[in-house]
Amino acid sequence: MTLIPWLLVAAWVWPLLLAWPVAGQGGSWRASSATDGAVTAAVPSTAPITVPSKAHWRGFLTILGPLPALLAALLLPVGTRLELPWLFLGTALELDPVGQVYLLFTAMLWLIASVYSAFSLRTAEHAGRFGALFLLAMAGNLWLIVGQDLFSFYAGFAMMGLASYGLVIHDATPSALRAGKVYLVMALLGEVSLFAALVIIAQQTGSTEPSPEDLAQLTALPIALVLLGLGVKAGLVPLHLWLPLAHPAAPVPASAVLSGTMIKVALLGWLRFLPVGTQALPEWGGLLAAGGLLTLFYALPVGLVQADPKAILAYSSVSKMGLLMLVLGLVLMEPALAPVGVAGIALYAASHALAKGGLFLGVGLRKQAALRPALVQPLVLGGLLFLALALVGAPFTSGAVAKYALKPVIEGADWPWVAAAVTVSTVGTTLLMGRLIWVSAGTRTHSAPGYLWPGIAWALLIALVALFPFVLGKATSWTTNSVAVPLGVVLATLVALAAWRNPDWLKPLIGLIPAGDLIVLSRPIGALVKAFGGWLWRPLGRSAARIARFAIDRYERVCNEPPGDVERGLRAWSVAGALWIGILALLVLALLSGEPLVDNGEASDQVGIQADSGRQAEAIANGELPPD
Repeated sequence: MTLIPWLLVAAWVWPLLLAWPVAGQGGSWRASSATDGAVTAAVPSTAPITVPSKAHWRGFLTILGPLPALLAALLLPVGTRLELPWLFLGTALELDPVGQVYLLFTAMLWLIASVYSAFSLRTAEHAGRFGALFLLAMAGNLWLIVGQDLFSFYAGFAMMGLASYGLVIHDATPSALRAGKVYLVMALLGEVSLFAALVIIAQQTGSTEPSPEDLAQLTALPIALVLLGLGVKAGLVPLHLWLPLAHPAAPVPASAVLSGTMIKVALLGWLRFLPVGTQALPEWGGLLAAGGLLTLFYALPVGLVQADPKAILAYSSVSKMGLLMLVLGLVLMEPALAPVGVAGIALYAASHALAKGGLFLGVGLRKQAALRPALVQPLVLGGLLFLALALVGAPFTSGAVAKYALKPVIEGADWPWVAAAVTVSTVGTTLLMGRLIWVSAGTRTHSAPGYLWPGIAWALLIALVALFPFVLGKATSWTTNSVAVPLGVVLATLVALAAWRNPDWLKPLIGLIPAGDLIVLSRPIGALVKAFGGWLWRPLGRSAARIARFAIDRYERVCNEPPGDVERGLRAWSVAGALWIGILALLVLALLSGEPLVDNGEASDQVGIQADSGRQAEAIANGELPPD
C-alpha cells in the first residue's frame, strides 16, 4: 500500500497533532493577565497587559493544519479508500465525489482563515487557546468529511461543535458569553439527536457504514432525529437561534469558517444518512422543503434591519441554507432528481462557502486593515462588493453557475410556484447584500498592524471566486439571474438614495428585531404570559385559599380529639405509670411461682400425650394389647 491513501488520515490527524504546540503560544487559557511564557508590563491602569513572548511563532502552525487535506483533495482520485479496523469500531475513510468537493473548498477556506488568524491574532491575549480550539474544530470538520462510517461522522461532528463553543466565547464579552450559552444548548440538542439517530440507523441497517439501499428500510424515528440533529447545525428555522448570535460574537476567522464550512456539514450528513435517490419520501421531503422555504424567507427581512455587518451575513447564511434545504426536500420527494440535485447542492455549497467566508474576512479587513488605508480601504470595499454579487448569483459570477446547477431540480418540482419563490428570494438577497455594502461603507476603521498577509490571502480567495464560473461552469450558465439580480440592484439603489437624502427615514426600522430574533421576541411574550398568569391566578388563588382553609377546619374537627378524652387520659403519667408497674409485678410473680412457661402449642401436645398413655394402659388391662 502506498503512502498516498494515508493522506485521508493525515487530513484530520495532522491538525490534532498541531493543537498541542499551538496551545503553548504566549498567553494562558485562564482569563488572567499573568501568563506562562509572557512578560507582564505595568501600565497606568490597574489591569496589567500581557506582552507576548517569542512563543508567538507557534501561532503560525495553524497555517499548516489544512495542508494535508488540501493535498488529499487535489491528489487523490475519487474512490480512494482506507480501512482502519483497529480504530474505534472500525473506521472507513474514503474520498467519494461529494466528499472531494467538500474537502476541497473546506480545506481552502480553513487555510485562508488560518493565515488571517495567525497574523492578526498572534499578539492577542489567549492566542494559544484560540489557535488550539481552531485546530480542533478544523480536525473535526475534516474528519467527518473523509469518514464514511457512522462513528467517524459523529466523532468529527462533536469535536467540531464543542471546539467551536470556545471560539464563540473567545472574547469573553457579555454578548459573546450569552451567545456561547445559546450556542452550547442548541449544539448539545443537535448532537444528542444525531447520536440517537446514528445508533438507531446502525441497529436497523445492521451496519456502521450503511449503503443507500440499507437506508431505504429506515423507520420514521431515525429520519426525524437526523433532520432535527442536523437541522440545528444548518440553521433551520426555528432551530437557527444560535447562528445570528454566535457568528457576530466570534472572532473574524472563526466566523468565516463557522458560516462558510461548518454549517454545510448538515447537508453532507443528510446526503449520507437519508435514502436520497433510492426511495421517495414525499412526507419527509415535503416537510424539509417547507422548512427550507420558511428559513429562506424568514431570514431576509430580519437581516435587513440589522446594524452589525456580521449579523447581516449570519442571516444571509440562514437564508441560503434554506434554499439548499428546499432543494434537498424536492430531491427526497422525487428520487429521479437525485443525480443532478446532489451535484448541484455540492457545487452551490462550494460557491457559497468561498463567497461567504470571503465576506466575513473582508468585513474584518474593512475594520482593521492599516496598510496605506487611503488606498487599501477602497479596494477592500470593492472586494466586498464583488463577493456580495457572487453570493446573490449575479451573472458571470460563481453564484450564477451554482444557481444554474440547481435549476433542473427547482423547475422539475411538483410545486410549480417554487421557481417564482426562488426568484423573489434572489431579489431579497440582493437587497440584503446592498444593506451589507451600505453598512460596510460607513464602518469606522480601527487600523491595526499585522493585516498585510491576511489581505494577500483574501485577495487570492477573491481570485478563486472570480475564476470559479469560467473553470467549473458552462457558458450557458453565466447569464443566470440576469433579471432578478438587476432588479434587486435597482431597488437597493433607490432605497440607498432615499436613505442618503433623508437619513432618518429608515432609522425606526434598524434594530427593530435584534439578532437572535426569536429569543429576544420571546422575552416580552414570556413577560406577558407571566403577567396574564398572575392576573388569572388572583381569583383562583383566593378560591384555593378558601378551599384549603375549609379542608383544614374539617380535618381538625374530625381528627383532633377534645382535651378530656379517654386516650389523652391514658397518656397521662399517673395512669400509664401505674399500669406499667402493675404489668411488671404480674410478670415477677409468674417467674417466682416456678411454673414452666410454655406456649399453647406445647401445652396442647402434653395433654395429648397424657391422653394417649391413659388409653394404652386401659387397653392392656382389658387384654386388647399385649404388655410391653
